Amino acid sequence: MPAEKAAETTEAPASAGASAPPELSVELSGWWRQIKSILHDQLQLFTLEGERAANSVMALLAYSLLVGLLGLALWLGLLAQVIMLAQHTALEAWQSLGLAMVVNLFGLWYVLRRRRHYSRLLRFPATLHSLRPIAEDTEEH
Repeated sequence: MPAEKAAETTEAPASAGASAPPELSVELSGWWRQIKSILHDQLQLFTLEGERAANSVMALLAYSLLVGLLGLALWLGLLAQVIMLAQHTALEAWQSLGLAMVVNLFGLWYVLRRRRHYSRLLRFPATLHSLRPIAEDTEEH
């Protein structure tokens, strides 16, 4: 019997290095299937949310176009009212149209200022300031 035990102990390490126990490979196979299933589900979710985002962007563009058109019609109606009011208060036609042009010019100036303000924010000024090398700060002082 002691010879049989010695033979078993010498065979065990040699066979252990050759292949993994069947329980481990079954468990690894199960984990791999779970990972594939989770990744598949995540990819499907990402695809569905991507489609939803694309549809939302298209709807936003369409509604923004309608808002722009309605705003333009409103603005033209407002200018017509200003011209009619100016003519009613004893201004001539050319003076009324000049007043409408001044109102348009003021509106253009205001919109351009707001546009410049927001375009400057796209430059990420705080981030650029925080990423500036320290050497520049010491040379400026």
